[in-house]
Amino acid sequence: MLELLTETVYSLVLTGNSYLFLLPIYGGLLIGERIGHGLLKPQDHWDNLEAAANIAITLAVLGLNMLVGHLLPLAVVALLYEHFALFTLGTGVMGWLGAFVLYDLAWYTDHRIAHRTGLFWSMHHVHHSCPEYNMTVASRGFVVDTTLLSRPTFYLLPLTGLSPLHFMVIVIATNIWGIAQHTRLVGRLPVLDWLFSTPSNHRVHHGSEPKYLDRNYGETLMLWDHLFGTYQIEEEEPTYGVTVPINTSNPLRIEIAGIQWL
Repeated sequence: MLELLTETVYSLVLTGNSYLFLLPIYGGLLIGERIGHGLLKPQDHWDNLEAAANIAITLAVLGLNMLVGHLLPLAVVALLYEHFALFTLGTGVMGWLGAFVLYDLAWYTDHRIAHRTGLFWSMHHVHHSCPEYNMTVASRGFVVDTTLLSRPTFYLLPLTGLSPLHFMVIVIATNIWGIAQHTRLVGRLPVLDWLFSTPSNHRVHHGSEPKYLDRNYGETLMLWDHLFGTYQIEEEEPTYGVTVPINTSNPLRIEIAGIQWL
């Protein structure tokens, strides 16, 4: 039974259909967080209209990704790896560690580009325009941002020896980590906040105060933010959203609000 489950998951990973088991995980996290807020922080505001808009956008993005969003970029990654890789990372501990560090650096780079250039910010704006902060925000993204459209540096990863298998496994693991960051239920975590992209660090990233703008880009590690001077500790809970609020929960208006930055 375990062998069959492992083979099934492995097959889904290689074909880019990881959403078939990621979706139940995401759903479980959302339900758990919503119940947690009701039990542990009933005083905290939870905007159900914003949550509904985020889920509607998630379903639209998922529908498109099921068609082209995962398979096409994965095919390009595989092609680049097969024909242009400068060397090969193994599947041992050091190989996976090297692949993870390279992936995390690529994420930091692309994330910083997404905040600093008009074209990429016009897409990433969708994710940051929500005035709420919960796990429904994690998948609030530009509907035609098909996985790697706004991640140009990711296409360099196969050249450094990161295989399609490395790529998909790390994507899945870091996506789950990324979803869990979007919560107010977890407070400051001594030591861990300095090392990892925790909920506290990512709350800063979604803050609209000047001191919080363009900070804490890391998806998993805070290493690159420390090295490149973009780390900011959470001094008080941020005001979430963009500096010019869009004041709408209409999914279509949310999607096009960033076009002004082109």
